[in-house]
Amino acid sequence: MGKKIYYSKPLKYFWHHYYGTQKKFTPDFTNDQIFTVLRRNILNAPLGLSETPQSRGLIISGLELWRDDYMGELLHIFFLDRELRDFLEKTPLSDIEGIKKFLYENGKKREILHLYSNEKRETVVYKFALHLPYEADGYAFSLSIEDDGGVDLYFALGENGGRMSDRFYADVNKKNDAISLTQAKVFRLAINTIAYMKCFPDCVSNGVPQNLLEKNENKLAKNFTFQSSEKIKENQNSPLSKIPHFRKGHFRVLHSDYFANKKGEVIFVTETMVKGNAKTVSTSSEIDKFTGNSDKN
Repeated sequence: MGKKIYYSKPLKYFWHHYYGTQKKFTPDFTNDQIFTVLRRNILNAPLGLSETPQSRGLIISGLELWRDDYMGELLHIFFLDRELRDFLEKTPLSDIEGIKKFLYENGKKREILHLYSNEKRETVVYKFALHLPYEADGYAFSLSIEDDGGVDLYFALGENGGRMSDRFYADVNKKNDAISLTQAKVFRLAINTIAYMKCFPDCVSNGVPQNLLEKNENKLAKNFTFQSSEKIKENQNSPLSKIPHFRKGHFRVLHSDYFANKKGEVIFVTETMVKGNAKTVSTSSEIDKFTGNSDKN
C-alpha cells in the first residue's frame, strides 16, 4: 500500500472560524440556519477600523462559497502534483478572449444576487475548490462571466480573499510588485484550471485520490482528480532532476472552420514540437456537471 498523503482543505477558515464558532453557540441549528445568522451578523455589524465595504463583501463571498460547499454544490479538484498548480499559474493567457468566449458558451447560468446593489442578474458561473498535496490551505474560486464578456473572479485562500476582473488582470499583469504578481498568478490559475480540464479530459478521473490520508470528505461533493498530462511535460527522463518540468505554451480555442469538427475545442499550444504520449487515466462521465452541459437552464 502506498504512502497516504495529506491534501489541503479549501475554505478551512470558514469551516473552522465562522461555522465552528457559531455551531458552539447554536448546536441545534441546521447549516442553512447558521448561514443565515452568520450572513446577517456580518452585514449588520459596524465596520471595524481596518474594514471597508469591499473587504466586508469578500467575507460574504467566501461565506456563500462555504454554503455551496456544505450543500454539495462546489466542485472539488485534487491535483496529484503540486507542480501542476505552478504550471497553471505561470501559463500565459495568450487567448483570453477565446477562453472567455468558450467559458461563456459552455458554462452554467445561475441567478446571482449582487450584494450592495441588491440586483439579481443571470450570469455564467464556475465554482470550484483546489486541493494540493502537503499544503495546509486550498483555493476556492467563484468565476462569473457577464453578458458583455467581462470576467469577475473571487478567490479564497486561507484567511485571505480577493476579487479581480479580466480588465484588472491586464493591468496587474504588467506590474512586478509582490501583490500584483500574486493576483496575476491566482487569476491565471483559475482560468487555466478550467481550460486544462477541457483540454486533457484523459487526465481527469472521478473521485478523490487513492492515496488521500483522510476519507471523511463530504459525500455530497463532486470530486475529481487531476493528473499531469505527458503532453505538457519535458525532459521527464532527465537524470539531473526528479522535479517535473513543464513545457512553455498556452491554451487556445480553435475558431477557424479549417478545423472542422474540432472547432470550439480547447487545445494546448507548445512553443516547440516534441514527441510525447498522453497518459491515459479514466475519463470522468460527470465532467459535464462542471460546465452544466448535462443540465443547462
